[in-house]
Amino acid sequence: MEEKKYDVVIVGGGPAGLSAAAFCGRKFLRTAVFEGDCWGGILTRCCPDKRIDNYPGAPRGISAGDLAGLFFDGALEAGADLIECAVEEISPEGRIRATNVEATAKVVILACGSAAAEANIRGEREFAGRGGVYYMVPDPARFRGKRVVVVGGGDTAVSHVQRLDGIADRVTLVHRQAGLRSQHGFPEPAARSRSLDILLCTAAEEILGSERVEGVRMKDLGDGRIFDVPADAVIVAAGRVPNTTLFRDLGLRVDSKGQVVTDAWQKTSTARILAVGDVSSPLKMIITAVAQAAAAAQEAYLEIRAPYWAA
Repeated sequence: MEEKKYDVVIVGGGPAGLSAAAFCGRKFLRTAVFEGDCWGGILTRCCPDKRIDNYPGAPRGISAGDLAGLFFDGALEAGADLIECAVEEISPEGRIRATNVEATAKVVILACGSAAAEANIRGEREFAGRGGVYYMVPDPARFRGKRVVVVGGGDTAVSHVQRLDGIADRVTLVHRQAGLRSQHGFPEPAARSRSLDILLCTAAEEILGSERVEGVRMKDLGDGRIFDVPADAVIVAAGRVPNTTLFRDLGLRVDSKGQVVTDAWQKTSTARILAVGDVSSPLKMIITAVAQAAAAAQEAYLEIRAPYWAA
């Protein structure tokens, strides 16, 4: 098995990981990024055609796929090794084991991202295994002509509705609160769409069907009324949970939500292991991930180079 030695190894190739690689590379630290799924993380895995409107420097918006490409190019141009392998084990001493590759690092940066949270609806797990329940919309065309229920009220849920407008036969957005949590509400023309229903103060109680999704049982949280909405598919947008399984045995301190606890320089409770992005930040935003990556790269530089002016 090939073994490589680095100053910094970054686990995860999303916005946080690729940004950390670019910052570390510019500080002349020998850097590697391991990514076992797809470069760009959630940006390319879940919604490559989604328009990102809240990233500074892109006032007219930029597609998630294009933004991911810029992060990838930045890491590559900074000289980082981009290794397409899934990490299988991380030791507290900085040893990384992946498929056919072993690496050692003076500093490890965890940028493992997050996964979609379940909504805990009856039947959710069963139909998720059969393809009737989804947690992302990489290709809206798969919902062409279908009746879709979107569960959630944040920016992701609103984005799903917008992307399905004109493709799905009917979209029903259901949210437990009296108002949406989305920053900007529904963009036009989705807000005027005759094929959109919005159910506020309503909970999705159960996904109905035998072999396939046939509907969703709803509960009006105001008057307690129970009613069914016909559906062919359900998209859950109930937030995200940090991916911590890979480093669960490292003994890192985590908070009540399972996020890695860090200080202002992204240091964890284990020496020379840093954490950035969704795995450590309560604010799941790209700009937050990039800012944390910059702080972690500076901390890695201080740890490894120990410049005289930092004494």
